[in-house]
Amino acid sequence: MLSFQNMNQNQRQLYDRVKNKSGTLFLSAKQIGDEEAKAIAEALKVNTTLTQLGLDRNQIGDVGAQAIAEALKVNKTLTLLYLNVNQIGDAGAQAIAEALQVNKTLTLLNLSANRLGDAGAQAIGEALKVNTTLAGLGLGENQIGDVGAQAIAEALKVNTTLTELYLWQNQIGDAGAQALAEALKVNKTLTMLYLNKNFLTSTAITTLRQTGNTICKLEGLDDQRVPSPSELAQIVARAVNAQLQPSVNLAAENQQLRSELAAKEQVLATKDQELATKDQELQQLRFDLAAKDQKFATTELELVAKEQQLANKVQELAAKDQELAAKDQELAAKDLELQSALDRIDVLERNQDASGSASNFDQPIPQVPLATLVAATNNFAADSLLGEGAFGRVYGASLPGPRVAIKKLSAESKQGTVEFKSELDSLSKFRHANIIAILSYAEEGDERCLVYEFMPNGSVRDRLSRKNNTPALTWSQRHRIAADVARGMHYVQTAFPDHALFHLDLKTDNVLLDAHFNAKVSDFGLVRAAQHLDDKSYFRTQNVQGTAAYMCPEFFDEGRMTIKTDVYAFGMILLELLTATKPGARLKTDTRKAVKNQKFMAMLDSALKPTETDQQSVGEFVTLALECLEEAADDRPSFGSILVSLDP
Repeated sequence: MLSFQNMNQNQRQLYDRVKNKSGTLFLSAKQIGDEEAKAIAEALKVNTTLTQLGLDRNQIGDVGAQAIAEALKVNKTLTLLYLNVNQIGDAGAQAIAEALQVNKTLTLLNLSANRLGDAGAQAIGEALKVNTTLAGLGLGENQIGDVGAQAIAEALKVNTTLTELYLWQNQIGDAGAQALAEALKVNKTLTMLYLNKNFLTSTAITTLRQTGNTICKLEGLDDQRVPSPSELAQIVARAVNAQLQPSVNLAAENQQLRSELAAKEQVLATKDQELATKDQELQQLRFDLAAKDQKFATTELELVAKEQQLANKVQELAAKDQELAAKDQELAAKDLELQSALDRIDVLERNQDASGSASNFDQPIPQVPLATLVAATNNFAADSLLGEGAFGRVYGASLPGPRVAIKKLSAESKQGTVEFKSELDSLSKFRHANIIAILSYAEEGDERCLVYEFMPNGSVRDRLSRKNNTPALTWSQRHRIAADVARGMHYVQTAFPDHALFHLDLKTDNVLLDAHFNAKVSDFGLVRAAQHLDDKSYFRTQNVQGTAAYMCPEFFDEGRMTIKTDVYAFGMILLELLTATKPGARLKTDTRKAVKNQKFMAMLDSALKPTETDQQSVGEFVTLALECLEEAADDRPSFGSILVSLDP
């Protein structure tokens, strides 16, 4: 047991921080190893207020996991524990499994991206049979095969609390899938099961889909993969062990027979001494013993034959290994060929002119009855509400097909009939990976609804504000978001050769993120078009609409629109991505002053910890942002040149 006196300074600091912490504590990516994990575990034994602990992306191994497991046996408050992206193997998983059998508070445990194999999965399966609190379990990106999957499947037959189970990117084949399918026939609580990037065949996928279970949603069944060479080696090793098992059993039988024979000889020796007068009976016993000797000799011959058979199997497996090695080389060559083709395609796509006839994209948006949307949202009930703004409210719903977002315009909305028709007309012509897709609409009387693709990670503004305690965006994610927005806006401006389009309400609230944090521009209700604009010409409007913090001076003061109007708003978005600060003139002024004094790094979002390589990228990023925010439109870059700066 680690005592406070034996801790080094770093361990004591971690101990004090965890011991006195309440609510939520994330220690992600802090290079925490086993020794630090021991100090954290000691603090958890006495802490009575901490409910969520993030130890993901560290260097915790089995020793650290075992210490944390001991703490879980006595801790009474922790509900969420993140241990993903560490170095925990089967020993650590077995210790945690023992803790789960007595812990009564933990509801979410994430062990994804570790080193768990079948032994660890079997231990966790046994724990799930008795645990009554765990609702979410992450075991993705480990080394779990069919044996581990079968153990978890047996647990699912009796477990009544688990609702989400992540088994993506393991080594599960058809046998494991068959066991999980049998479990789904009786389980009544699991609502989400991720099995993407395993080794399932089409037969196993069909079996899983035909269980009759209507509660559990199966994710990623069609996204399977071919085993890598190292994974194939593990599969072959399991097969060899399975083939050698008969030899072990036969050896045990052989030993048992020898033991029985020795016992009988001892009995015979005793009979010889005690029953000297019963020679005839003794002779008969000797005849019996000879028969048993003969049987034993036959058994030994059978063992020799079986061992020879096993040796032949080993030779066959060695030959298969050679075949697999040849296949690996062939697959590697194919991979290189495929990657080369993909690279060529990527180059072609990046250099393809985004402009073209609108008729190439123009398709009518289907109208659906308002009653359909009313039923899908339970009459726009509060529990379906995703968010609201000046336009009205957005609700989540499940129509036939994927989940959708329904924007219901209120009677008082700034987006009236004209804006409603404008957004319908614009989005019916746009088909781009970085433009929100509109799926259908409803219009009856004064009621107007737009149905979009569902974006599970919400708006960029919500993510920068860490709404609902969501994790901070990484630097690579922020960089990709900027490139996605620039790519989408370049498409908007060049999609139609005979006229230019202005979004006029480009902001972080209107940039949405899908499940993989790909960004898509939304809310085209204020979009305007002008004929034959070039870099020097402009279009004037008397009706200035949008969000003041993102408006360039010439549009805000004079109603003049150029192809650089939306570039100004994009520059404000770049500053938000860097600082997470709300937009406005003060943010621009503070940034220019900080850059001039070479103190901009102090303005960065505190959640960002850029590496030396990232710091160079940050510098280029802030320079681009200030160029986009130039007072004069002529001094701002175009979205085309912005893409060149942002794309790798």
